[in-house]
Amino acid sequence: MFIQNSEDLLKLTQNDTEKEVMNVLLSSINDLLAFAQPSTIMSDSIVFDNNTLKVDGSSIDLSSYENFYLISFGKASQTMSSWMMDNFPLSFSRIIIVSPDKTHSRFASMPSCRCFIGGHPIPNEQSVLAAEEVIKLLQTLTERDLCFFLISGGGSALLELPDFNISLQEYQLLQNNLLSCGAPIHEINTIRKHFSKVKGGKLVSVSNTNILSFIISDVIGSDPSFIASGPTVPDETTWKDCEAIFQKYNLFQSLPEVFGHLIGQGVNGLIKETPSDSSLFSTTNNYVIGDNVKLLDFIKKKLSLHYTVEILDYKISGEAKVIGNELAKEAVQRYSKAKTQCKDLSLSFLLFGGETTVTLSPSAGVGGRNQELALSFILSSNAHKFLFLASFGTDGIDGNSNAAGAIVGPFTFTNEQIRDDASKSLSSNDANSFFKKHGGELITGHTGTNMMDIGIICILMDEQF
Repeated sequence: MFIQNSEDLLKLTQNDTEKEVMNVLLSSINDLLAFAQPSTIMSDSIVFDNNTLKVDGSSIDLSSYENFYLISFGKASQTMSSWMMDNFPLSFSRIIIVSPDKTHSRFASMPSCRCFIGGHPIPNEQSVLAAEEVIKLLQTLTERDLCFFLISGGGSALLELPDFNISLQEYQLLQNNLLSCGAPIHEINTIRKHFSKVKGGKLVSVSNTNILSFIISDVIGSDPSFIASGPTVPDETTWKDCEAIFQKYNLFQSLPEVFGHLIGQGVNGLIKETPSDSSLFSTTNNYVIGDNVKLLDFIKKKLSLHYTVEILDYKISGEAKVIGNELAKEAVQRYSKAKTQCKDLSLSFLLFGGETTVTLSPSAGVGGRNQELALSFILSSNAHKFLFLASFGTDGIDGNSNAAGAIVGPFTFTNEQIRDDASKSLSSNDANSFFKKHGGELITGHTGTNMMDIGIICILMDEQF
């Protein structure tokens, strides 16, 4: 069981019908997070048959190599590493793991393993030390070696080394501004690639060894060049793209001059672009083995055994409070239509996945995109008697709160004062404070995986379902 506060959430319900709906939602979330575990995702995608590795239709003869190395970074780094060590038929000469969590005793006791607790969503000194260690290792490897990369969401911040003599403090300021201006992850990672020594395919350029990357996606579309900012993948973005992003969000005015100066040099061809030539990656193979498409398809199949289910969108994006409003309108329309045409339905589900953004106000409080979306949804639907929503990050952490997301329904507003509190919290990006006070926050802690956000809308068609 991943949900730590199930009893508190069940206590919010006002009658047996709401309690039954809440149980279905809680069960679905627990099942989905269990399926999202790297042990399940990796077992479905990777097979070791004696000394042969099979993945995505390819076979790799491990006996062709003399030494093996493992580099793992991201929110799923420890769980992915555990699976790899349990299933890999040979031994690793060296292991480097970078995680946001406390190091598991299994790794801490291994002489060949070096672990770092990196910062997220802002890199810290451990992020930098880890990147320096990875570069140092790669520079010693040869074509006789095979280095496995296990990459998951969060890797952009957890493994990081600023380039061009940019200080860590300046780089942290850059990340803060990018995260607060409402830029989507593709734009944020475009900037990261150009100011980093390890992103945008740059890690591959420091070594001529063989690299095999297994990647769990946390970005819309699962483009490996944007997952963890694509450290082992050719990059098509340019300094001109960076200039456009800085102009779009007025970053030239809000950041130290060093960034604008470097972008100007890049645009004028005085600084090299990130590596884009695929021939430079001839000894590197990247496999995306898990994404939110798999998660949504899984939960749809499971719910479809008993209910009507539709996936609205695998790639939802945009401002969280705007998306919450749009989803509420869609759900109300679906309810009205289904109530008229399909009188025999009990529950109907609408699923979505992706990643919204939040543009922070100057007085921003505690919250995250999923909680903000949920609060917008319930306000926009006017706490509709027959609508429920669970929105959560599969990594278990939403924004700067300790919640994974939130669950809302008819029970959320029991009086006008609570509704007023919700409106104020939404306008000040303080959704978690609302849910902590009035109930509805979804608590899982770090889940050991990261495959973007998932939303489950439940439409109650019959109170006696």
